[in-house]
Amino acid sequence: MEIGERYKNHGGWDGLFQFKFSMESQLNWVINNGPWSFDNHILLLQRWEKGMIAFLVKFLTIPILVQVWGLPFDLINAEAGRDIGKGIGRVIVMDSKAIASNQAWFLRVEVEMPLDKPIPRRAPILSPEGDKVWVAFQYEHLIGLCFQCGFLGHEAKACIESNSRDREESLYGDWLRAGF
Repeated sequence: MEIGERYKNHGGWDGLFQFKFSMESQLNWVINNGPWSFDNHILLLQRWEKGMIAFLVKFLTIPILVQVWGLPFDLINAEAGRDIGKGIGRVIVMDSKAIASNQAWFLRVEVEMPLDKPIPRRAPILSPEGDKVWVAFQYEHLIGLCFQCGFLGHEAKACIESNSRDREESLYGDWLRAGF
């Protein structure tokens, strides 16, 4: 039972690591309870499969919990959460606990978000009446976000975009991290 991990640092691939577990339950716990980090870098995990070749391992997505804020109360439901989540990436699971409480301020949806695009900050949705409403996103356990370009995997000080854009004009910031 193994998982492979590679993390992106300063625009290049630094390494592939292999973790071995003596019990399947341990491996499943690690895979299901991320995202993980080490030394303020994202650890992307992939279950090792027979026949895998190290240099062909690619990490294209990251599983991440997204909070959707600013929805009209009549759109705080699982169907709207899945639709919004599909706009970010592949929906893994819709958190229905808050919806069931009738006290929800936001929706939570776990998605596999692509790593080749900046993270979305907000998105327009249509209300049941056909009005455009903008919702804002916050991300739980957000690690390695560049406030200059919006990509995960490096910080602003290592960003090649940081020289071309004034830091005060940044479209990304600490406000994208969800509070607990």
